[in-house]
Amino acid sequence: MNRKSQLMLASGLSAVAMAMSGAPAMAQDTAAAAATDQQEEDSRLDDIIVVSRKRATGESLQDTPVAATAFGAQQLEEAGVKDLTDVGRMAPSVSLQPSSQRGVQNFSIRGMGVSGSTPSDEPAVGIFQDGIYWGSNYGALNELFDIEGVEILRGPQGTLFGRNVTGGAVTVRSGRPSFATSAEGTAGIGNYGLKEVSGVVTGPLIGDKLAGRLALQSRSLDGYFTNTVTGRDYGRSDSYIVRPSLTWQPTTTFSITALAEWFSDSGDPTVVRGIAPCTIPGCAPNLATREGFTTSDDYYDVAYNEPGSNEVDVFLGVVEANWDVLGGVLTSVTGVRNVRTRVLTDFDGTPSAGFLQQIAQDQEQFSTELRFAADVSSFLSYTVGLYYFDQNFDFRERRSLNNNATNIATRSYLDNDSFAAFADADFNITDSLTVTAGVRYTTETKTASAAAFGACSLDFLTCTLTGPRTTSDENVSPRISVSYDLDDNQLMYASATRGFRSGGFSLRGTPLVEPYQPEEVTAYEIGYKGDLLDRRLRLNLAAYHNTYDNLQRTVLGVSPTAGVVQSVFNAAAATVSGVEAEATAIITNNFEVTAAYGFTDARYDEFLGVVDPGSRSFVRIPENTGTIAARYERDLEGGGQIVARAAAQYTGEYFYDDTNLLKQEAYTLVDASLAYTAPSEIWTVTLWGKNLTEEEYAPWGSTLGGLGENRFPAAPRTFGIRIQARY
Repeated sequence: MNRKSQLMLASGLSAVAMAMSGAPAMAQDTAAAAATDQQEEDSRLDDIIVVSRKRATGESLQDTPVAATAFGAQQLEEAGVKDLTDVGRMAPSVSLQPSSQRGVQNFSIRGMGVSGSTPSDEPAVGIFQDGIYWGSNYGALNELFDIEGVEILRGPQGTLFGRNVTGGAVTVRSGRPSFATSAEGTAGIGNYGLKEVSGVVTGPLIGDKLAGRLALQSRSLDGYFTNTVTGRDYGRSDSYIVRPSLTWQPTTTFSITALAEWFSDSGDPTVVRGIAPCTIPGCAPNLATREGFTTSDDYYDVAYNEPGSNEVDVFLGVVEANWDVLGGVLTSVTGVRNVRTRVLTDFDGTPSAGFLQQIAQDQEQFSTELRFAADVSSFLSYTVGLYYFDQNFDFRERRSLNNNATNIATRSYLDNDSFAAFADADFNITDSLTVTAGVRYTTETKTASAAAFGACSLDFLTCTLTGPRTTSDENVSPRISVSYDLDDNQLMYASATRGFRSGGFSLRGTPLVEPYQPEEVTAYEIGYKGDLLDRRLRLNLAAYHNTYDNLQRTVLGVSPTAGVVQSVFNAAAATVSGVEAEATAIITNNFEVTAAYGFTDARYDEFLGVVDPGSRSFVRIPENTGTIAARYERDLEGGGQIVARAAAQYTGEYFYDDTNLLKQEAYTLVDASLAYTAPSEIWTVTLWGKNLTEEEYAPWGSTLGGLGENRFPAAPRTFGIRIQARY
């Protein structure tokens, strides 16, 4: 029974009790009216509380002058979210997609992101888990399990989040220990050999002073594909999560929470299918092609001579302390994150061994933030803070080309540290008018060493390195916004922001050359947020205009000895404009519809070596994205409840490369689920399905620098059943 039903039942029982005791008819009428009022109240849209602006207290999303989308634990669970790629489809102008390597993110928001797996590429979309910035694109597709919520902030967030968020920020908050004892367990199976089991337990360990939480998950999959060479299933994966946490609360004004997470994902590498020219030994020119893929009869067949392997291990440790002092909240967030990646893959995706790739990446980072936030008066609220970040990585790559006729290796190192000071304040000029102003100062240093392909032994033990070389940058990122409350339920705002993405060295098998410069953005945004029709309709609108200078772009080329080579240049200047709309409507007390649409107009103003840059489309940025979801909830007469959900997510066509030679056509994904909760509220059984129309699409692809082409297809139709028990 849900909260709405409990309140209605309580009101009904009160009315019955009055009638049995001979209460006057007026009392009965009053109770009935109260029940009706409560039902009407529960049918209105709730406030969504967000913490991304780092204020002293949480804020209603509808009151924040920022284009943002937030999802709570229940929404994520009902949508069957596995990782951030699923979340990205639920928000406008957001593309959270994987790369060519398992666990490597290529995230974009409002046209700005990365495409590829070069380790030195700085994220354009910042990911923050429990306040810790993920410094590497590697290991950035962990499964979302036992998560309290996800918030997506669209557009540059240079003041509060700092470096490398020229596209936007995604914040993830893990489940926290509770002093109320509870436990839950989940088990499920699905097609393609899916098996999953998880459990969460939390409760007090020492009275009301110390609470603990332990979350565990195991998931395995046989793979969506068939290898036509070996005859076995392909795409196998096994993942595990262990997440313990403790909260110590010695007083009512001070608390410390410590969280740790171990995540492991192993199995076959990302599935790749390709077309290679027949100059490569072993090429099979008589294979038919369909949708640009080498295939026999089935889209989900692959043809690898090499079995390949992939392993991603991530450790995260966070300590967060909060102290109510001096009329505000002093917060310290310190964390470490280590990522270990090992990959062996047949990268050309053809029956020949034309391009075998072996990658080993080790990244370690440490960060700490100290901030103070206070609501001084009805006029002023502010946040000030200091931030320090340090990371280093060791990247190794070996390539075997032309059926092992050529074997080459490369290695690179990077040490990166950054310091920032920031301040952000709300000035409530009147009851309706608020001015928000903020600024962040950042200084950053990178030191790199690198060996070109062929300059390392195949075991990486000896390398002829160039470097070390060092580059340093400073940046000031201001932000100002003005918001106006039309009434208690409607807000209009306008903002101007500066942001930057770090410069550095291109570290992917090329000699160490002059560093590329920071990418800078100036962003303007206007927006509207409204709760209408007695809070039964929520409508949020935003329009933006962003200009980018020193745009960082990865350029592919072909070396006769190294095959495809990649290097980063400040290759372009660009203008990105767009509009976004989000709506939630309560059609009836049981039926709710949500929808979102994003239009992105991304144009190059300049592009190195291109005569007509305006004719080029951005890499992996669809012009149109949209989603619509319907949710129906019904309490059954004999007790229990059913919840049905269906969603369709549209992604417009996009190109995989800057030269616009390889394109993914538009596609629509349809998902659905049906959940039944027993009258005891202990058991829930869920039937679910994803990509029900079995769209054939690939999030990532490459022209292989002119050697051919490959694409990395996404999952076909999947479905399964999940049983959950709560205590």
